[in-house]
Amino acid sequence: MRRYLPSILALLLLTGCQEATPPKPWQEISGREGLIIRTPLYRARVPLDWKRVDPKGSIVDTTLPIVEYWIENEVHITVHNFPSERLEERIPPMAQVARWRRQIGDLVPEEEMVKPVSHGGFAGYSFEAPGVMGWALQLDQEHYRVLSQRNSDPQMKADVTIKVVGPPHLCQIHRRDIIDFANSFELIQEIPTR
Repeated sequence: MRRYLPSILALLLLTGCQEATPPKPWQEISGREGLIIRTPLYRARVPLDWKRVDPKGSIVDTTLPIVEYWIENEVHITVHNFPSERLEERIPPMAQVARWRRQIGDLVPEEEMVKPVSHGGFAGYSFEAPGVMGWALQLDQEHYRVLSQRNSDPQMKADVTIKVVGPPHLCQIHRRDIIDFANSFELIQEIPTR
């Protein structure tokens, strides 16, 4: 045992000296409305090397993203929100997934993956295919009702999509960072309890 002790200690020291990955900083993401200044509504952890593009001025049109990111100038990430006044106005997350499937066109079923996701009060589905990743998220109905009863900003109740499009090899290289970004996405303001 004594003859192995120096080797064991050396291994422990070497593994303890590895650099930990620094946490990605939080970035605030503004909502859709506001005549001149849009109010920060969401936050997410974003790698430092992603290039952020914020829209200019008010963006009431929901076809326009609330923020965009570029990775290596080739992988494009767009975040949209879709405010609503009533539960019945919401688009089911699986309808967003179906829309992404149609946009891709000829897709081999074995090349796609759809999974239920839930985090930060949101629930929905993640979608993955070669060169495309997406998250279609909604607040759960109880959170939506509480915000409605308190006459909260409709932006807080908005459905959210995060869509990633780029060369398949680059999406794969950056896959972990992209998933971490989507999983960290949340409202800044806490949802009140009943």
